[in-house]
Amino acid sequence: MRVLARGKRRVLLLAGLLLSLSQLGGACLHPPRPDYQVGFVRIGDRLAVYTPICPDDTIEAVRVHAVPEAGKSGDSVLLWDADGPTDESTRAGLILLGEGFGTVRRAPPAQFGRTLSVAVDTNDGNSYNDAVALPEQVARYPAGRSVTGMSFETDDGRVSYDTLRAHFETEFKKCAE
Repeated sequence: MRVLARGKRRVLLLAGLLLSLSQLGGACLHPPRPDYQVGFVRIGDRLAVYTPICPDDTIEAVRVHAVPEAGKSGDSVLLWDADGPTDESTRAGLILLGEGFGTVRRAPPAQFGRTLSVAVDTNDGNSYNDAVALPEQVARYPAGRSVTGMSFETDDGRVSYDTLRAHFETEFKKCAE
């Protein structure tokens, strides 16, 4: 009996020690990466993406990949790769897919699919990316409409410009620094 009680006590002590070590190990891990969200919209007949960035930054390059639909396997495929934005709107983060850049390393397709990953590089050396499965109907606006008055398709559904900006500023607090 006494041997059984001692063995039980050792097992409990060992379990407590392992639990403590696992908690300590978890505390040493890096915090999760901030969640970056892009938003899609149609401007006229063109698909566009809004990529939030800090107010003092500018977009320098963009890469768009087709990604497999949720639940399907496969590799992502590079659709468009460009740098050197040619207009202020593109530099500020509203990118008409397939145009607005001076140097094109991979020409855009005639049609972009519905499951896309967009990555942008900014002048401060940061890279941001997000993948979105677009719905059948994407919000549509005429050319020349202010980006602040638009709503965008995101992985959380349709959200306003203000909501998308607030999400970015919450996740990436460096803009306030």
